[in-house]
Amino acid sequence: MSTIKSMHTNLVYILSILFLVFGIMGYLDIKNNVYSGYSTDGDFTITRVEDGSPAQAAGLQVGDQLVMIDSMDVRDTKAWSNEPRTQIGQTKEYVVNRNGEDVSTSLTFAAQTSQSSMLNRLGWTMGLIFLLMGLWAFRSRGDWASFLFAMFALGFANSFMGGPHIENGFLDDLVDTVQFSFVLLAFAFLVDFLLHYPKRSSSVDSPSHNKKIYGPAIFLVLFFLALTILKVDATSGLNVFIRYAIFLFVVVYFGRAILIMVNNYRNASAEEKSGGMSLMFWGTVIGLLPILIVFAMGTLMPTMSIPGEDYAFITMALIPITFAMALNKK
Repeated sequence: MSTIKSMHTNLVYILSILFLVFGIMGYLDIKNNVYSGYSTDGDFTITRVEDGSPAQAAGLQVGDQLVMIDSMDVRDTKAWSNEPRTQIGQTKEYVVNRNGEDVSTSLTFAAQTSQSSMLNRLGWTMGLIFLLMGLWAFRSRGDWASFLFAMFALGFANSFMGGPHIENGFLDDLVDTVQFSFVLLAFAFLVDFLLHYPKRSSSVDSPSHNKKIYGPAIFLVLFFLALTILKVDATSGLNVFIRYAIFLFVVVYFGRAILIMVNNYRNASAEEKSGGMSLMFWGTVIGLLPILIVFAMGTLMPTMSIPGEDYAFITMALIPITFAMALNKK
């Protein structure tokens, strides 16, 4: 078992502390989140209006396209970055395009429903599981494979745990982008981990290995950072491009990770399978299938509702748990 440099060890522990502290602050801030009860696609078109929600009370309908909110163009990123946080009980004037005509209405934001609050807290708990499993595996093994797994786990932990709202709009957007960047890099760390565990793949020694694994993720990170810093307007074309770019990125990276895992499982000895490969394989299959179905359907058919889709992410907890158990099996 190869050891790693102290800088990698310090990086794992520093990120763990930062994400945990930031996540706890976010958990305490959940009570301040507002509830509107509608969802939109990349073209600001309403794809869902929940029964009994403020959106339904305001008369919003599926198919309405948002145009203005409180006299601000919904695509004006610069203006929205300076907008104060929406408060519970606050009313905003909406203008939507419905069948070619502009329709005005007022929407009063409510406190989160018990279901929304529970989903937020379940998501936070999911992040904590990722963080703890990553630390457990890393402390137990201390090799390069466990480092890569810890970085993957921390990236997803940061995504699920989130953080508090920051009053400065630009800084809040920047922090959100940095957090999302960690998620993108986490996909690359996952693929790299599977190329190191249970056996080191020969492709790891290729001079272009890091470029192939981390290059696309770093490109997207820089792209989103540029959008945030330059405050590029959120046009329909840009939003649709981003939605499909992220969809393609997730499908390619998760698809590659699954293919590598299947190949590792197929070529594993009986001892390796009993030593953890079976745990990883079935944990991944069961953990990913529900969320991948929901993600694909939401991207390709955003107006379609899938029963239980809000809870599909829960099975993902099996991934860090089974991976960490596999890494700790003797």
